[in-house]
Amino acid sequence: MPFRRWNRRRILFSLMLAIPFVMACQKQGEKTGMTQPATSAPAQPAQPAAAPTAAPAPATAPPVSPAAILASAQYSADPDLRCDLLEVRRVSGGALLIRWRMSHTAGSQPPGSLTAAQPKTVHYDFGWGELYIIDPAENKKYGFLTDSEGHRILDVFWGNFPAGQQRLNWAKFPAPPPTSNKISVYIPKFPPFEDVPVS
Repeated sequence: MPFRRWNRRRILFSLMLAIPFVMACQKQGEKTGMTQPATSAPAQPAQPAAAPTAAPAPATAPPVSPAAILASAQYSADPDLRCDLLEVRRVSGGALLIRWRMSHTAGSQPPGSLTAAQPKTVHYDFGWGELYIIDPAENKKYGFLTDSEGHRILDVFWGNFPAGQQRLNWAKFPAPPPTSNKISVYIPKFPPFEDVPVS
């Protein structure tokens, strides 16, 4: 019995010595547990902070601007064919460059017709004498230029325009005097483009 009592006392004494040590370890763990989130907390918001700096980049990209149209008109034989005057500009050699685009704007026949499902084609044709410019300041008419062999200095389309088709055209004319700032452009079968500025 005395041996057991002595053994119990020894165990109790050991526990009493161990309890302060365990409590000290817990306190030390609580201190280190509080300091770890403090160091890691600022690191987490730093990651999303980088995203807003990268996001505005696409917004600063300049939008693509469409080509300027000086004037538009409809084909006298069919309003679905449109002519857009794009450029009237003096170029080297004393010439005037004129560019225009012709577009078939309708997709199909009107609803209710027998051929409503088939795309509509517009036929465009003209005579070369119908393509010219007029300088109102000088009251003078200019036809398109030709080279030394008599070839026309132009690229003009005629024929069938299927639905949705576009064609770019250009022609060179003698340039009016520098004092003439505006001209009238006559594209065959379209109303005249009056008072077009010369750049």
